[in-house]
Amino acid sequence: MRIVTIDLARSLAILLMVVFHFCYDLKMFGYVSWDVPDGGVWQQFRWLIVSLFFLCLGVSLSLAYSEQIHWRKFIVRTSQIAAGALVISVGSYYFIRENWIFFGVLHFLALSSVLALPFVRYPRVSALLGTLVIAVGAFQLVPTRWPFHLLFDNLPSYTNDYVAFFPWFGMVLLGVCLGYSQWLKNDPLGFIKNNKNAKYFVWPGQHSLMIYLLHQPVLVVLILLYGLL
Repeated sequence: MRIVTIDLARSLAILLMVVFHFCYDLKMFGYVSWDVPDGGVWQQFRWLIVSLFFLCLGVSLSLAYSEQIHWRKFIVRTSQIAAGALVISVGSYYFIRENWIFFGVLHFLALSSVLALPFVRYPRVSALLGTLVIAVGAFQLVPTRWPFHLLFDNLPSYTNDYVAFFPWFGMVLLGVCLGYSQWLKNDPLGFIKNNKNAKYFVWPGQHSLMIYLLHQPVLVVLILLYGLL
């Protein structure tokens, strides 16, 4: 059973992500001078987007595997995410080698899926550990680039789309706990299913990986075409 509220939350994250990357691309091609992605408001905008993605991941893991872990389903889905992460790393290394993406959102989602799986049956432990992980990151008790600063010396000093394990893994664990909420299981936005246009709202959330992989090439091509015309 799908929960419409989760699909809508993921659709919102997808929409905000496309807007964010469109603004980033406009800056990259010199159409605007906005400080994307590191300016104050833009950084907070990104925090909102990744928070939605990571909470949804935790909730989805909880709902799908709290009673029984379907290993084939889990391995297939996680492998798809990992393959997408590899495509992004290879592509970014080819096109923007000085800032290539060695650990971005998809890398984080694949790793977090594996690390959070043992906690899907323990919502209270997930909540406590998630809060601790967020606190460690918020108070900068470990380096932002942990553990990569210990493993590799030749990674770029600045990388696009980097996701720090602390505090963001904490958001995934909080999502695992949220998946046990009766309020969420009651699907508070489920009434949207009665709307004849509901499929357009939930479709992005149900195909988020495909959109994540394709939206940037599409945006870049559109901007290039605009420049030519």
